[in-house]
Amino acid sequence: MPQDGQLPLQVRDLLDRADDRQLYELLLSLRPADVAQLLVELPKDGDRLRVFALLSPDAAARVVEELPLELQGAMLRMLPPEQARTVLARMSTDDLADLVAGLKPAESRHLLELVPEEAAEVRRLMQYPPDTAGGLMTPEFIRLTEDQTAACAIETIRRFAPDAETVYYLYVTDGSGRLKGVVSLRKLVVADPGAAVGQLMDRHVVSVPVTMDQEDVARVLRRYNLLAVPVIDERQTLLGVVTVDDVLDVINEETTEDIHRLGGSEPLEQPYLRSRVFTVVRARVSWLLLLFVLQSVTITIMRHYQSTLESVLMLSFFVPLLIGTAGNAGSQASTLVIRSMAVGELTFGDFFRVVSREAVVGTALGGVMAAATWLRARLLGSPPTVGYTVTVTVMLIVVTASVVGGSLPMIIKRLRLDPAVASSPLITTLLDATGLFIYFTVAGWILGIDR
Repeated sequence: MPQDGQLPLQVRDLLDRADDRQLYELLLSLRPADVAQLLVELPKDGDRLRVFALLSPDAAARVVEELPLELQGAMLRMLPPEQARTVLARMSTDDLADLVAGLKPAESRHLLELVPEEAAEVRRLMQYPPDTAGGLMTPEFIRLTEDQTAACAIETIRRFAPDAETVYYLYVTDGSGRLKGVVSLRKLVVADPGAAVGQLMDRHVVSVPVTMDQEDVARVLRRYNLLAVPVIDERQTLLGVVTVDDVLDVINEETTEDIHRLGGSEPLEQPYLRSRVFTVVRARVSWLLLLFVLQSVTITIMRHYQSTLESVLMLSFFVPLLIGTAGNAGSQASTLVIRSMAVGELTFGDFFRVVSREAVVGTALGGVMAAATWLRARLLGSPPTVGYTVTVTVMLIVVTASVVGGSLPMIIKRLRLDPAVASSPLITTLLDATGLFIYFTVAGWILGIDR
């Protein structure tokens, strides 16, 4: 198989030579995800259609599932109705629901009309918010009953496995569909053929409610090292399963959103190079304007203490150092806390523990930074009183920045917002103003300067 960078060039060469036979053999050697990436990189819709036409219906469905949502819709719109119907009918129900939910209402109705057999199940999945367990789950799983034998269960797996999302775990339900237990495929295979499923199953099933947030679902799978987790309603009725591949997509999506917000920008819905310039500008300009307004507070503070700066000019030399230290200390604390919250290590119940811990850590860091600041002030030939001023200020700034940086993400989370909103730019801007206020207040105390 050619390397990733060479694949689009080789495919375009085969398309130019109209060598469909060799192109077909090349596509057979690729996985669906590789073919999907190839379609993304091909610049012309006509070339995409020619490649897509060589795929079998099952392969085409798997490739569409791997495409970005916007390209899924574009590809299906280009296909003849009969071919689109064939592809849609072979797609997993949860992937089909995600596709339909991402289209305009008229397009959604048109696609569902092509596959009336799946339409009811798709609409049922679409009633759940996309960022919950219900929005992630697939209804395509295998049910067993307690009175089945191991041999009978294996026969059930053979019959329904082609349409199931996973067969590693088999879920046992009663006559009302309530979840009663789980048995692994391995346990069924090695068990006595006449053994009852009820004797083989584990009754202590790890499950998640249909309303659970997708990030919490990901934590459950990671905590218990599961390949899939069942989704239940308030009556313990088994509704579907969430598989580990769906969770990997969630982790990637959530991490991308957090990184964007940590950088002071709204997340992009599409990849960077495929996003319109206006979309990128809109995602970033609101944060820049907010930070600009907050930064203007710094100017107000410096103007308020203008007489202090004029009376002791050397104080101004330390302004960049002090506000930079405040921003850095706050960003360190907020980044640690945001990440700990993301992996489930911290909740709002730990708020006061975090505040007290950051106060202690900030004091230790502040002591180190104060010593370094005192040395720097002496090397600059500053008067001792100025040295005392900047040293005490650094100590107070680092403690304040650590506490604010550690507590702000938890407060934001408590307000049901993304804690990543407490990004480095926001923390730095807030602490710039706070640091200056502390600096000039300490200067007034030590130097006896009136405002």
